[in-house]
Amino acid sequence: MTASRRALLMASAVGLIGRRSALAQEGFPNRSLRLIVAFPPGSINDVSARLIAPELSKHLGQPVVVENRSGAGGLVGTEALVRSPPDGHTIGIGTMSQLVMNLALHRNIPFDLENGVTPIGMISETPSVLVVHPSVPANTLAEFIAYARANPGKLNYGSAGNGSINHVGTEHFMALTGIRMTHIPYRGQAPAQNDLVAGKIDVAFDSGPACVAHIRAGRLRPLAVSFRRRSRQLPEVPLFAEAGLPEYANNSWNLLMAPSATPAPVLARLNAALNAALASPEMRARFEAGGSEVVTETTPEDAAAYVAAQRAKWVPIARGLGITFS
Repeated sequence: MTASRRALLMASAVGLIGRRSALAQEGFPNRSLRLIVAFPPGSINDVSARLIAPELSKHLGQPVVVENRSGAGGLVGTEALVRSPPDGHTIGIGTMSQLVMNLALHRNIPFDLENGVTPIGMISETPSVLVVHPSVPANTLAEFIAYARANPGKLNYGSAGNGSINHVGTEHFMALTGIRMTHIPYRGQAPAQNDLVAGKIDVAFDSGPACVAHIRAGRLRPLAVSFRRRSRQLPEVPLFAEAGLPEYANNSWNLLMAPSATPAPVLARLNAALNAALASPEMRARFEAGGSEVVTETTPEDAAAYVAAQRAKWVPIARGLGITFS
């Protein structure tokens, strides 16, 4: 076989592969999709996934099945996504804890967390509320800080686990205010909230409908909200900036993501379906009932820039607090 003949055959083969790839992308999706949630059922991120899955299915024309793969602060589920075929049929929920805190705090991650996933689009943001048990003698943020300073180590705070945003966020809060509390990590926010309501711990950063219900029933006392504006669910609670601590923020967010090598046309199809799913007033109302606010009409580039900005802010903060894991 001549060199020119071999070159012709190779060019034909490459062209055939390219055409097959293009056809596969044009036919996407051609089977059900798997939506990985790296946290347990009932978490805010699980609720978000189960809200959007039926709407994504409607706009994509295929079933979207939620799969919980929890463990290691979201690393288990994130690794499952990173190692999935990058064809758009496996997608995942991405969070602050997964994509930012894990990168800052874990030294030996067995996969490429920083570059292994690519955002599809933002889903929602969730205000974070500093709440105390009614037995804590403080009705305002200033009173709480004064009491905690006068009683170093006396107060216990709960978090959703080591490395979670409410763990790192509380450590950052203590560093800014010069107070010291004892960390009690839980396997998720729900058990931490249960113990806070029961008075077994004293304080936590919390969010979601259960937190709002406990506040309205007088079982928890809110001191300040971390968000860009007052919470629609708790409009009477001041922002940290209004309460005297403008440099503090730790609200959470989530987005939809895919393995990093997912083709751009597939990402565009998924992004269009996500934005269409989030556009309905009914969907916005459901997210607001859960304590979150929908983020609409974002592109993959918008979401990637948001994650980059969050990493630029929080990775130095988290590492500066001296929190590390193996």
